[in-house]
Amino acid sequence: MSVRVLLWPVLVCVVTLLVELPASWLVPGRAVSGSLWQGQAEQVGDVGPLNWQWQPWRLQAQIRLGYQGQDWLARLSGWPWRWRADVEALEAAPSVPLAYRLAGHWQGRVAVKGVWRRCVGAEGRLQVNDLALVSPWSLDLGQGWLEMRCASDWRLQGTLRLQGQHQLDLDADLLARRARVGFEVQPDAALTPLLRGAQWLGLEAAKGARQLRW
Repeated sequence: MSVRVLLWPVLVCVVTLLVELPASWLVPGRAVSGSLWQGQAEQVGDVGPLNWQWQPWRLQAQIRLGYQGQDWLARLSGWPWRWRADVEALEAAPSVPLAYRLAGHWQGRVAVKGVWRRCVGAEGRLQVNDLALVSPWSLDLGQGWLEMRCASDWRLQGTLRLQGQHQLDLDADLLARRARVGFEVQPDAALTPLLRGAQWLGLEAAKGARQLRW
């Protein structure tokens, strides 16, 4: 009898015990209950409340969470072979209070298809018409959108624009963990002194770009 055959029931037993453990033992957060199969938490990091369902025998997982006054739904199926992931913006809902707070209702859905770590197709868009920062100070941010694009990498792209004030363009390579943020502002735009204070924009400049890594 091969070692692989002997180890298989041991692996099944270990995985079964792991997923049946209380979620509060494995998930760092506040008011966590349930298990890895199905559970909920009042807060995990900057998001909450959230609840999740995981059905590995059906290759499906789902999580619903609150963030910045709105609920979001994420689904994953078929991983790691031919998989599909969806992120959908839902209705306004109470969420964890943060040091900074945004207002504005996102709409839409983004779907991504892939094989293992490779993205083979993406469709849909998330968009917002009235995004604004309301705490710790007030700042209108305008209209924005986000999309996923698949080529040789995982590319997240988006734009945030306020007519007569500013435009910011995002191009992020998610696998390489880097992004380029380009921006153009009017001299009297509310965002201009913030960009100059952060040394993202020169005293006489009206446009620029910043490379970010994480």
